[in-house]
Formats: sequence, structure tokens, C-alpha cells
Amino acid sequence: MSDLGELGLSSYEEKVYRALLSLGSATAQEVSEASDVPMGRIYDVLNGLDARDVVRSQSTEPTTYAAVDPEEAVERLLEERRRELSARTDRYEAIAAEIGPELAATKPAESRFWSAPLGSETAVSLERDLFATAGDSIRSAMSVPYAEAPWERYEPEVDPFYAALDDGVEVRMLGHAAMVEAAPPDVVADTLDAPPNVSLRVTTDLEVTFDVVDGNEVCFHVPHPLDSGERLGVIHVRDAAMAGRLAEVFDQAWAAAAPLSAVVEDESEGAVVDGVSDLDG
Repeated sequence: MSDLGELGLSSYEEKVYRALLSLGSATAQEVSEASDVPMGRIYDVLNGLDARDVVRSQSTEPTTYAAVDPEEAVERLLEERRRELSARTDRYEAIAAEIGPELAATKPAESRFWSAPLGSETAVSLERDLFATAGDSIRSAMSVPYAEAPWERYEPEVDPFYAALDDGVEVRMLGHAAMVEAAPPDVVADTLDAPPNVSLRVTTDLEVTFDVVDGNEVCFHVPHPLDSGERLGVIHVRDAAMAGRLAEVFDQAWAAAAPLSAVVEDESEGAVVDGVSDLDG
């Protein structure tokens, strides 16, 4: 590309301007012949250069054209380029301002997987670490595999739950009714004496186990594929959007669940489930 091309002139426009510099003043036909620009295009090219103040048209019969002084022409073309670059800069800055938040919103979630059978040291350690970091709230939904396992298998995980909690953290625990049935009566009674910042409810509709901490962290409990009463492991995900969606799911289930105190009023094993169903309705 020529220097005039870099400043914004097309190939035809450059040919016409250079021809006029040699001709001085000329008609469109003369310019066409001198520049080798077809007559079918010459008027469009001349009028375009005239509009950009690179060529001057003269009111004669026929109309004649003359090139503007080269220094003036170059300065005008340069000023056009400056305006174009300024407009492009503004446009790119506007795009950058919009796309930054958009890209940030699609940032991949940070996640890790641990093998953590029920009641294992790994499970207890993960539980302590997760809940000890809570600053505002914990939503803990407990179903499978706890609901399918004997109490003794996950008993080691119960005490650390309370030990790791801060008094200023709001805790809501939503457990499956099968867990209430499986737990010894004294354990259920002790659970009712939970700290003031801990609320407990029971449901029969819960299908999965997960924890939402502070609205930005989630723990998924993965059931063992060959043992419904065992846990394969835990997936820890740090993703505020995902945590928000699960918090909504939890809150809906929580609103439909029954307080643990209301459920244990009936001591019969069958009435536990029936009582939860009635209260859920």
C-alpha cells in the first residue's frame, strides 16, 4: 500500500489526485484519460475527493477540477485518520468495558474431589475444614447416603459438625426422616438441644446431600454406585452462581419441611414418616 493509501485514499483516488497535480486544472474526461480511471467511475472519485477537500471543483462548463496543495491535502487526510482512530479507540474501550464482566461471569468453577467414605477420617477432616471457614451461613441438606446407612457408620461425623461451628454463623440442617428413625433416641434428644444458631428440620422428599456455605461454596456428596448406604466421595466447588441456585433449592425444601421438635413428639417409628408427610403438606 502506498503512503497516500495509508492516509485513506483508494487506488483510484490516488491516481486521480496525482493526475490533477500534473494537469493543474482539468475536466473529468481529461482526468480519466490521464489517470486511467474509467469514465464510469471518474465522477464518483472526483466528487469524493472534492467532499474531502483534497480536490476543488470549479464552476465552469464543463466542470473542471484542481488538486489542493499537497501539504494541505496531506494534513486534511491525516486529520481524517486521527478522527477515525479516536472513534475506534472509543469503540474498543466500550467493548472492553462490556466484555470484561461477561468473561468474568463465565470463569470456570474451582472444584476438587476427595474420596471420603462415611465416618472416615478424611470425611471428618473435610467437614471440619469446610464449616470452620463459614462466616455467615451454612445450609446442610442430608439424604442419601446417610438415609440408607446405619447410624454407626456416620456417627463420627456428627460431633465435629458442632465443634467446627462459630456462634455467629446461621446454620440450617435439613435431614431425611429415615435418619431420625435410625438414630438412637438419646442422640435425637441431644440433637434437639442444638445451639441457638442451629435450626433443624426433617423431610421425606430430599433426594441428595449437599452443603452450601456462605452462598459461594458447595459440597456435593457422591453416593457409592454399588452401595446406597455408602459415600464414594465429596466434590467441593467454589462457584457463587451454582451456590445461589442450590441455596434456592434448599430454601424451597426447607419451607416445606417439618421442625425436628414436631417430628419427634410421636415416638413410633411409622409416625415419624407420617408426621413429616402431614407437616409437609
